Amino acid sequence: MATDIAGLTQAVVAITRGYGDSKPWWRGHSNIDWPLLPRLYRRGLSDKEHNINSRFRMMAKARYANCPRSDAPFPWLFLMQHYCLPTRLLDWSESPLVALYFALETDVDEASDATVWALLPTGLNLQQMGEAKICLYGSRSLGRLGAEAFVRNTKNPDTRILSVLTEQSDPRHMVQQSTFTIHGSNTPIEVLPDADAYLARIRIPEKTKPAFRQILSLLGISRATLFPDLENLAMELSALDFSELA
Repeated sequence: MATDIAGLTQAVVAITRGYGDSKPWWRGHSNIDWPLLPRLYRRGLSDKEHNINSRFRMMAKARYANCPRSDAPFPWLFLMQHYCLPTRLLDWSESPLVALYFALETDVDEASDATVWALLPTGLNLQQMGEAKICLYGSRSLGRLGAEAFVRNTKNPDTRILSVLTEQSDPRHMVQQSTFTIHGSNTPIEVLPDADAYLARIRIPEKTKPAFRQILSLLGISRATLFPDLENLAMELSALDFSELA
């Protein structure tokens, strides 16, 4: 549990040392009871996944100038996730402060404790595919996990959950230090076998959320810095107190 930024730092260091100084990935949830599960499964859309994705891919080219190739499923999934389509991807960050921001971004669950999850990506992949390495999105180790998001496979679908790196093709990927897990089933990561070996979490008590938000703002972690576009810049500026400006 962390009740202030010093406590969070201590927990981050302790978790990292517990993983043999391997760099964890981080994810924030505003409600500690939420599962580590992509939105596709949380919304019960897995049966419609290939139809939704195929329609997005068919219609995107008229709206987006730099669409991936049709035979590149992972770049398409990253693009879909970026624009909030429910996919089989789950977002993570290499920064615990970015994860903390997303744990506190909304006040919808203000009465609930938040959590910052820590994942050892090589540990997850060791359990799921027998190799302690992080997959690049074009790796053969990923098997059919990308392709099956676009074509329904009713015979022996790939149900693994793997850690995967993406190209930083968008400024958001860069500033958010984005990484992903890709999920071939609706099993939350925390209930996988031996999950305690590669998964930990830091509880953020609900009473400490306002103080943590203030600290993040002082540290320069805001929506406009994590979503560097004009719309979010305008939203942030419109909420400022300009009384000190000449």
